[in-house]
Amino acid sequence: MHARTQHGFTLTELVIILVLVGVLAAFVAPRIDIEGFQRQAFASELINALRYAQKAAIGSGCHVQATVNAASDSYSLAYTGAGGSACGGGSTPLPHPTRGGAFSGSGEIDAGGTVVFDALGRASSGLNITLASGETIMVEAETGYVHD
Repeated sequence: MHARTQHGFTLTELVIILVLVGVLAAFVAPRIDIEGFQRQAFASELINALRYAQKAAIGSGCHVQATVNAASDSYSLAYTGAGGSACGGGSTPLPHPTRGGAFSGSGEIDAGGTVVFDALGRASSGLNITLASGETIMVEAETGYVHD
């Protein structure tokens, strides 16, 4: 008779592999920086919000104010009432285009400020925003160009 060859792993080999994978996972898991991903996501969100404020000012013909508050670690966008009768009076929150409600957000902000975009998209002044991650977001005076 011919001997049958068997294929596969023994139980001992499988247990050893599982132990090695567990040890590797114990060393690799703490090195994954979830907070770093969240900080980068907030930086992108804030840049996009500032760009949206500029586009909303151009599209509506109304002045839009972006307030980045380091004390409360938040930002908000609002119409200022300037720019014509259709712009309303006072500070009316700019609605979020997809989720509704006021356009606002929060994250770790070290230094903020306020900038107003006019109907041509120009910024009232330059603004440098510093985030806890060390990243700086700039709004250029006059042009309103937003970049990091």
